[in-house]
Amino acid sequence: MLFLHQYVKIVSMKMLYETQVDAQRAISRQVHSYPLWTSGELTAEKWEAFALKMAAQYEVDISPSARQWRKKKGQCSAILIGAEIPNREWGGRIRWVLMVTEKGDGAVKEKEKLKDARNARIAWGDYVLMYMTRPREWGGGSRWTWCMSPQLERQESNFLTATAQSAALSNEPKRLDRFIRDSLMKRPMHSGIRTQTAKMLRRAQKVWAKHSRGKEWPSIDPDKLPIMTGYRRKETGSAA
Repeated sequence: MLFLHQYVKIVSMKMLYETQVDAQRAISRQVHSYPLWTSGELTAEKWEAFALKMAAQYEVDISPSARQWRKKKGQCSAILIGAEIPNREWGGRIRWVLMVTEKGDGAVKEKEKLKDARNARIAWGDYVLMYMTRPREWGGGSRWTWCMSPQLERQESNFLTATAQSAALSNEPKRLDRFIRDSLMKRPMHSGIRTQTAKMLRRAQKVWAKHSRGKEWPSIDPDKLPIMTGYRRKETGSAA
């Protein structure tokens, strides 16, 4: 019985990432090989049983070599990625995504209603996964990356612009800088979010310059936003 409990714990923790950002990184890395998906949320106490069920039904916990074997046999493979949602006053919850290879048959395609990330974007809280061209100054090329949802981007951009104007007219540069650092800069700087943030800041700079009577821009340079570092955790199911 103790062995079974340890096994369940290992299976569930293998697919549970430490933070939302770590989970997002894993999803963006795997989506090229696993473009089909479904997602949901559940309470933290249900995660172990859920992960074990996914492992039993869809073999989400198998090794890369086992995935290659399934591929040769014309079978699909699946992975499960989850992370605890922070700051939930009413109790811990886990957000998860089940991702599946496009080629091959299997029970997961028969039992689950799967979407395709190439035409139905994966959503993770306030963010959506998109295939975008990266600006040349940040390396160029195209890649999967997380962006703010259109609603959030519009909300943040409008508020930043209004704040830039009011702070310039009232000579309160610290208030503008505080909002930028406490709101925009707290978001995970995936390349897509970084591009959106830089665009917002450039727009705010123009508004500030128009209303501040020549005062210097008081906050972060949009061309010097932080770049997110690589993965901290080795992926276990990257072979498709």
